[in-house]
Amino acid sequence: MLTLANAFRATSLVAAAIVALLAATPPAGGTGGVVTVKIFAPRGSVGTRCDRVYPLTRSVRPPAVLTGAIRTLLAGPTMAERRRGYGGWFSARTAGAFRSARVADGVAYVDFADFRRVIPNASSSCGSTLLLAQLNRTATQFPTVRRAVYSFSGSRRAFYEWLQLSPPRAATS
Repeated sequence: MLTLANAFRATSLVAAAIVALLAATPPAGGTGGVVTVKIFAPRGSVGTRCDRVYPLTRSVRPPAVLTGAIRTLLAGPTMAERRRGYGGWFSARTAGAFRSARVADGVAYVDFADFRRVIPNASSSCGSTLLLAQLNRTATQFPTVRRAVYSFSGSRRAFYEWLQLSPPRAATS
């Protein structure tokens, strides 16, 4: 005969089994504690489409998937990807430039060490469009990120003025 206590125990056991199963399940898109993310890079000649970038997959460890994606973007395409025609502004020279990332109210705030001297031509009109396409497509692939704001050592002004743009206003969507 099923008593209320036995029903409660059975329900508790089922709930515990579901929690254990969910805890053991890798995050969506990943296995073994890693998540597959995309970084974005141009391929071939940019021509007049300065904002055309293509996804390349990377594996990062959760929970800091935005941080992992930006770090791997800054390292640039692998040698094999470069042989296949991928390029862009990021390479081993920019690999250590990531400082921090946080998301608040749908905005990713990403801070870098100053890499202006490493990639000075990114400040041309096509160059800045390509740089922002690589960064924005990488940052906004996550459902919690609607847009991204960038800075050098905490200064939005330094980052955006280098690209000959006005810095975005704080926390408005």
